[in-house]
Amino acid sequence: MHPVTGTVLYQEQPIEGATVVFQPTGGEDTSAPSGITGPDGKFRLRTHPHGDGAPAGDYKVLITWYPANAREQENPRNRLPERYGNPTDTPLQATVNKGHNELEPFRLTK
Repeated sequence: MHPVTGTVLYQEQPIEGATVVFQPTGGEDTSAPSGITGPDGKFRLRTHPHGDGAPAGDYKVLITWYPANAREQENPRNRLPERYGNPTDTPLQATVNKGHNELEPFRLTK
């Protein structure tokens, strides 16, 4: 596992509570590292059940942002454009290298 940190900005503003999922592009590994953004838009990836970090490789990046009370809502809506949460449509990609990875910010637009 290699440490991975990054930031998510939506319309150039940090967003809190967004889910970031790294989906391997090679299909060789079924684990999908993920993290949740903090108040400053920063996230750190974890890979279940391995712990902090992510395996080295190339990934499609999926980001969704639901309201904090989404579990209480009947039909919560993602506050980001759907393309960012769809594995076939996402324009976001990342490469995890051996060692520490501080990624460039993901700058999302409408």
